[in-house]
Formats: sequence, C-alpha cells, structure tokens
Amino acid sequence: MRPVYLISKTPYEGVIHIPILTISFLNPTIDFTQYEGIILTSKQALIALENYTFTWDTLHCICVSESTAEAARQAGAVHVETGDGYGKSIPGMLSAKKRNGKWLYLRPKVIASEWVETARGQGISVDEAVVYETTCNKEANTYHIEKDAVLVFTSPSSIKCFCALYSILPTHSIVAIGKTTQSAFQNAKEVFVSPQASVASAVQLAQEIAQNSSPF
Repeated sequence: MRPVYLISKTPYEGVIHIPILTISFLNPTIDFTQYEGIILTSKQALIALENYTFTWDTLHCICVSESTAEAARQAGAVHVETGDGYGKSIPGMLSAKKRNGKWLYLRPKVIASEWVETARGQGISVDEAVVYETTCNKEANTYHIEKDAVLVFTSPSSIKCFCALYSILPTHSIVAIGKTTQSAFQNAKEVFVSPQASVASAVQLAQEIAQNSSPF
C-alpha cells in the first residue's frame, strides 16, 4: 500500500501527518450580546472562543460542516445548524431561516471563500472578527516524502506552505478536501476531490487510492 500523507494543521489516525501550518490565536474585543448567532467555518474558531465569556444558550450557531458542528456541540453549543462543507452554503441557510438579527463570523485572517459578500448582498447583516491567523510552519521541512505517496491537502494555505518546502512529483497522487482547495492547484496533473468536505472523507479516498493504484 502506498503511503498517505495528510498536509494539514491537525493529525488524523492512520496516516502520516505533516504539520505544515501554525495557528496563532488573537483576542479582539467582542460583545456577543449584539448578535443573534455566530458562524463557524473551522474548529480553530472554537478554540479561539475559549478566551471569551458568553452564554451558548442565547446564540444560534451556523457551522460550515458536520465536523465543525460536532465540535461546537461538544463545546456547549445548543442551537446548531450545519452546512454542506462549503462556505457558499451559509447565505442560503441564513436566508431560508429568515434571520433578521446580526450575525458574527469568527474567521481566520485569510479566507478563501467569498460567501460573506454574498450574504450581505442578500440583506443579511454579518460582522467579522479575526480570531486566529494561519502561517507556514517552516520547521516542517524534515519529512521524507516517498515518490509514490498520496498527498491529502485540506486548504489552499496548506498547498502554498507545502510547496514552499517540498515538490509535488508526477508520481504523487493528490486529494483535495473540497473544490476550493482543488482550484488552488495550478500545475498538478490530476487532483481528486473527496466526496464530502471533511478530513475523514479525504483520508478515506486517499487510502482507497493508495490501496488500489500505482504511480509507476
């Protein structure tokens, strides 16, 4: 079986993890009483929330994916709704529920999706708070990447940081967690997209490729 490498912030059981990204948490002042709810597109935003005092009972929570939603429930969220794994699903969720209050998007410094402007164009009030920043982990340059590896990427930033330290070979197979990540590749011969926008789905696809194919 070919080796599978997960290029991401956090590890996943059964594959080789390359911690290509470093997370720095920020602490802007937030008055949660202004908002009907919060919008979460990553588990890192939930970690950032540990620096704040607020009541989950009073906030609706819109999560981009089921994995983020499950983490929100474990953190104490009561009113949770889940998207399809892509930011573009969020405006529709807000519009369908006829939310008239103000929403807060807890986001990283750099984002790849344009859903916020789409929501505002639909008359939905969304504020943004930058609660964490993702940077390249330059110390992740000591891994030996096998020539027949299957590489799993979880974000455009993971691609950028990986390519600053390593080369993607023609013999590598590539799996992207979603279409946004897939579109960040410029010169790759072929990029497989996981059926669901989750690490579990991407890893499962990569393991199937590793089991059933050869790069040579």
